[in-house]
Amino acid sequence: MKKKRLIYTILALVPFLTGGAFFEQSSSKAKQGEVFFPEAGLRLLVEIAETERQRVQGLMHRPFLASDKGMMFIFTQDAVQKVWMKNTLIALDIVFISAENEVVSIIQDLKPCLHMPCPVYSSNKKAKYMLEVNAGTIEKGGVFVGQTFIIDGGNKVK
Repeated sequence: MKKKRLIYTILALVPFLTGGAFFEQSSSKAKQGEVFFPEAGLRLLVEIAETERQRVQGLMHRPFLASDKGMMFIFTQDAVQKVWMKNTLIALDIVFISAENEVVSIIQDLKPCLHMPCPVYSSNKKAKYMLEVNAGTIEKGGVFVGQTFIIDGGNKVK
């Protein structure tokens, strides 16, 4: 019985002991998509975070994000969304997108936060989606508030 309990305890601690490596590996199984900002001509491959667990994990503990990649968060409701950089190792730009696929808010160059308390950032308006990309991508790509966005070649995100 003690041996079984020890095994369960070790298995429960694996994600914490590996510093997030467990989630990095499992994230490769997440849905993939492509986002496109037509007015800017910016196209990115994204990992889609649609479950609560995926949204909570986000890009935590990842030491690198390719310049043509990002993470698209799909929220259950259109609301003012909040984000923080807890355990995020790379600087990010954040784009908040409405249920009508319009960019409603942008926060650029958020720095990693490795020690609590971490600041919390909010969208300026209600958003259904949030895109995280490397810092500098949004300015370089020419994305601005009011632009539209398309995912997977024209399909609206559901």
